[in-house]
Amino acid sequence: MGFKTTTKKNKIFRAFGYKHSKAQHLVELVLFFPFLVGIIGILTEVAYGLNTGIELNAALNNAMTIASYTQRTQENSSPQIIEEEIYENAHKILVSRKIPYADTLKIEMLETQGFYVAIGTYDYTYAFKLVNLFFSAIPEKFHFKSVAITNKSLFLPNDYTIYDSDLTSDFTMQSTGGQDETP
Repeated sequence: MGFKTTTKKNKIFRAFGYKHSKAQHLVELVLFFPFLVGIIGILTEVAYGLNTGIELNAALNNAMTIASYTQRTQENSSPQIIEEEIYENAHKILVSRKIPYADTLKIEMLETQGFYVAIGTYDYTYAFKLVNLFFSAIPEKFHFKSVAITNKSLFLPNDYTIYDSDLTSDFTMQSTGGQDETP
């Protein structure tokens, strides 16, 4: 009794079974392929959605920082002016980061007990429409919201200038009983 020699045909038969034919594998692939495409599409849309939510949050926080910096130099900054500036900056950031549907961005400012609260809403329409053929329960749009809170005093005008002479006493060596110490 001798051993069988391994050929390419034997390897294929061992991998897929003796009785399967190439046509059956093709039929199985054709039957499974739509589900595979649907799963890949869903995973891609979830990834795009997560990225959109993260980018909206980052854009709103960056826009709030930029607005507080520019509003400190102006004398009269009302919540409406701040809201418009936050919208413009957040919209520019979303467009520069290639986020689709950046025009659906809406910003609402609330003023509460010494804080400004910026609420950003964004509507994301997913691009992979084939998913609706398989799962009709998925809505047409996803609504993202992000909140950025900052202290109202960061938007107040800042006209206090610090001169070098004010800082020199803070960084000089002070003598205490014969020993030099730095603060």
